[in-house]
Amino acid sequence: MLLDPRVPVAVATHNPGKLRELLVLWGPDPPLLVAAGPEYSEVVETGSTYEANALLKARALAFARSGPALADDSGLEVEALGWGPGVLSARTPSVDSSWQERNAHIIAACDSFGDPARRARFVCVCALVVPGMEPVVSRGEVEGSIALAPAGDAGFGYDPIFVYPPYRMTFAQAGDERKHVVSHRGRAVRALRAMLRQDAIVEPK
Repeated sequence: MLLDPRVPVAVATHNPGKLRELLVLWGPDPPLLVAAGPEYSEVVETGSTYEANALLKARALAFARSGPALADDSGLEVEALGWGPGVLSARTPSVDSSWQERNAHIIAACDSFGDPARRARFVCVCALVVPGMEPVVSRGEVEGSIALAPAGDAGFGYDPIFVYPPYRMTFAQAGDERKHVVSHRGRAVRALRAMLRQDAIVEPK
């Protein structure tokens, strides 16, 4: 895929914090990433895989803007939940649950099965859609385990209960800088960057 760095790439989010995070994760020489505008409305994630949901969002935004669009989908997979909730991570145990309730739900499930069932992984898939070209899709994963109790004030979502063994602490305790080095989203973004460079990004004249 040829990606002209002079052409803005819209990110399927209205959250400026997520846009800043993507720029940090990308590293040197990021594309011209911009947040989606009012032309983009939240897409119902009906896909059964991260790849399907990321493509749904990226394609919807690319169509709305008639230009390149980037989206991601991510989730937590836990052995005690049959490697769920996966794509339902933000809707477990219900759409209206708070993140405190979601974290408590995961911990309770692990407590009922014992330590081996605490194995977990974070997964993230990025999808870049450029009109008239084949989508580029990348994936990142990080293995870990579920903590006995939430710990740490940094991060968001399931970060307070996801223990990264080499750090011997949760992502919420590790802080953003250390988390980005090994996180599922960081790995997915860097994989996407590598794939684009292999396909000869067009440099400005």
